[in-house]
Amino acid sequence: MEGVVHMEFLEQGQTVNSERYISTLRALKLRLRRIRRDKDSILQHDNARPHTSRQTQDALRQLELTTLPHPAYSPDLVPSDYYLFPPTQEVPEGPSL
Repeated sequence: MEGVVHMEFLEQGQTVNSERYISTLRALKLRLRRIRRDKDSILQHDNARPHTSRQTQDALRQLELTTLPHPAYSPDLVPSDYYLFPPTQEVPEGPSL
């Protein structure tokens, strides 16, 4: 199976907290039961506070969701950042030091 398994949208101004994230994890677990049945799944999420809170970690254990550890910072996992600050190609003119 490839592609998106579960997607939720927030209303403008809403933020994700632990409670909201746990609700999403529960919905994800139900979806996985329907489409993956007896197959194992691994969840990868970043180290944002709602993902690492004690409540979320407890919920992950309760839901029996396996997670893949996420490094503190890895440019390989955030390809959109690669071109955020392109290298300077021209040296600005001005007085030399």
